[in-house]
Amino acid sequence: MGFTSARERRLWIMAGSCLLLVYSSLYIARPITDWLRDANLLRLAVGGSFFLAAVWVGLRFFRSRSGWRVWVAMAGIASGYVLLISRFELPEERLHFLEYGVVGGLVFAALLERQGQTRRESGEVPGGHRHFWPAVGAVVLTGIAGWLDEGIQELLPNRFYDLRDVAMNVAAGALAVLSIWILDLARQAGEEPRA
Repeated sequence: MGFTSARERRLWIMAGSCLLLVYSSLYIARPITDWLRDANLLRLAVGGSFFLAAVWVGLRFFRSRSGWRVWVAMAGIASGYVLLISRFELPEERLHFLEYGVVGGLVFAALLERQGQTRRESGEVPGGHRHFWPAVGAVVLTGIAGWLDEGIQELLPNRFYDLRDVAMNVAAGALAVLSIWILDLARQAGEEPRA
């Protein structure tokens, strides 16, 4: 079962690379966060990471000349993210939503691309529920990846397994998937022909 397009292949490679980066940094993440916390830089580093991610997303939509519906949807999504992550006391807990949000978004995009290519090859007309199964698959795969993350941490001397972190990883992936779905619906609404 190979890739259906070069884009799907690229998306899977990007998702795998992100996971490899997360997994390979598990041991050194604790000393780095401790050092940043001692230097009173942890909140700034985490906030800066989210800011850079928001700028990147904004630039991508700006370049695509998205309509006002997409920008309104993005503002709502950004507000939701700010409200959600502000509820976490520890800044490093907020990083789950960045790490596994990126992974979940890339997996969702890869599954959507696969579904679209498969439907084009079979001549099937896309239905109204084209996002449902790729969304479910992306959340499940991101959840498995997040659970594996915690399993690796159980083996490390300076980390521990935390079921709450598994839940945050799943929530991060689900929130990213939902955000992409909403943005796609807003984009489609802006493209509908006017009567």
